[in-house]
Amino acid sequence: MEEIRALLFDFGNTLAFLDYEALAEEFRRALPGLDATTLERAEYIGRQALDEYVMANSPHDLERAYELYFRAWMAAAGAAPAQIDWCRDRFIAMNQAESLWRVVRRGITGHLRQFRDAGFKLGVVSNANGNIQADAERYGLADYFDVIIDSHVVGVAKPDPRIFHIALEALGVEPGHALFAGDLYSIDMLGAKAAGLRRAKLIDAMDQYSWVDHVKIRGIHQLPHP
Repeated sequence: MEEIRALLFDFGNTLAFLDYEALAEEFRRALPGLDATTLERAEYIGRQALDEYVMANSPHDLERAYELYFRAWMAAAGAAPAQIDWCRDRFIAMNQAESLWRVVRRGITGHLRQFRDAGFKLGVVSNANGNIQADAERYGLADYFDVIIDSHVVGVAKPDPRIFHIALEALGVEPGHALFAGDLYSIDMLGAKAAGLRRAKLIDAMDQYSWVDHVKIRGIHQLPHP
């Protein structure tokens, strides 16, 4: 195996997680009794819907994929069809006011520091709306990274392999010397594979990603350390 010289990461639900507590509190206006753990577990049903759509449709429409993801997620959380649009509107409004991918879980920054101290080059490759650099700075993550690639900024989105190539070129690292971690199989893992990153790890924080056969880890703490 070639030496790993660079670690690349997705951003949302890999480094900065959805604020499930805030979402559950808001959605309880329509779904009484909803709690953050139920909401996070239900999100896996959304991921499955997204994966199934992306893997079955080429070319695919990412907006359609994310819409299917959200609707399946909300249905699994207990929302009736008539409530899903309300939940979607509230999600969009909350995310526009402040990114909902804002919870940096315990240990994330410590592991990033260890990776940097060990000599790895670090990068972010994220499908986003132009906000990742500012969010990384706001959450105290930006200084750990040599490059932060936001799909909105560069004009190409995962799973298109070109977005990974942009990051690798900026780092001066060949695909065989890089490892990528992300939380969506069809977007992150298949995109990384197409880009030549053979050692991609699927983030499965709740051990619920049961519909694909791929190397899974619970978080970045399980990536290589010195």
